[in-house]
Amino acid sequence: MRKLFLWASALLFISLPSLHAQSPSPRKAYIETYAKTAVKEMKRSGVPASITLAQGILESGNGQSRLATEGNNHFGIKCHDGWNGKTMFADDDQLDECFRVYRNPIQSYKDHSFFLASRSRYDALFALDPRDYAGWARGLKAAGYATSPTYAEKLIKIIEEEELFRFDQQVIKPATRGIKAHLRYKMTPNGVGYVLLEEGESLESLAFEFGLHLPKILAFNEANFQWKPRVGDRIYISKKKNELKRKLREITTCRMNEGESTWDVAQRYGVRLEALYKINAWPVGYQPGVGELIRLEGARLGMQTP
Repeated sequence: MRKLFLWASALLFISLPSLHAQSPSPRKAYIETYAKTAVKEMKRSGVPASITLAQGILESGNGQSRLATEGNNHFGIKCHDGWNGKTMFADDDQLDECFRVYRNPIQSYKDHSFFLASRSRYDALFALDPRDYAGWARGLKAAGYATSPTYAEKLIKIIEEEELFRFDQQVIKPATRGIKAHLRYKMTPNGVGYVLLEEGESLESLAFEFGLHLPKILAFNEANFQWKPRVGDRIYISKKKNELKRKLREITTCRMNEGESTWDVAQRYGVRLEALYKINAWPVGYQPGVGELIRLEGARLGMQTP
């Protein structure tokens, strides 16, 4: 009997640490809880699931902050103009600031997507490759989502430590062969392939690297032989589309920036220049003014714009 008691005690002693070791950390538990929601939002809005999860982790303290537990606010979104829902007050950049309150965390996730999609300062993010989490992180900081000077680096660190990019790959599966499998290959949200021109690189050397003829690259970019792209410019290596088709209407428009041309806008979003003119019903040669709203989706090429 004594031996049986000692054996049971030893088994319990061995089992307890192993059970404790299997308990997920608060961060991993958060990911397990909200990963599917982040993936659904990526499919619906184009906001990378990795970015959504990393922001949720960072802004809500793994779902344990006061804003998250009392207000279901996982992204630190303040009231701002136009918010008619419930509110709560908490200290942030200033004392006693107004924050949105949601019925549940899912509503918070949906509003996060809408918040980014409906504000023009985030427009440039939706022109990035949806798998470019680093570009998204830096773009959020540059657009003023947070005041911390290391906000982008914090998001990138969380994404890479937890391999959150695997959830982006559930939406956009990585290619295993062909030009799409090239390490430099990127794509616009509407699926147009491009690369960024690097230091010391020419269009000729880029064409050789990707096995394309130079005239074809020029045609993809609606450019001629006089075109002299700069380091960091997009070089399309597949044909641009007739529109930027998205599910959220708020991200199918953009604003004209200072110093841009209509060709620059077409390059930014991977939309054909001729289609851009038809979508907006512009006369030939029209140049929108700074800040003017530009439609990127709506009328198909060859159809009259309503």
